[in-house]
Amino acid sequence: MAFRNFLDGAASFGAALVTSGVCFLPAWFTVMAVRATIAPVWAYLAAGGLAIIGVILTLAFLRKGIAGIAPTRQRRR
Repeated sequence: MAFRNFLDGAASFGAALVTSGVCFLPAWFTVMAVRATIAPVWAYLAAGGLAIIGVILTLAFLRKGIAGIAPTRQRRR
């Protein structure tokens, strides 16, 4: 039982890592593109929105990882 919770927590930490990569890398590249004048200035808004969503999801997955909850579940098994 405890090992299952450990694996569920590890899966949630992995989901947090993947989520941060999927959200923060494009946001960072968007900011770099705006600074290099490749993208328009309003792209800062899209990068900021993506970063905010990334923070929310990453914190949610980290909370689940600490509690030992699988990323696709609401409660422990």
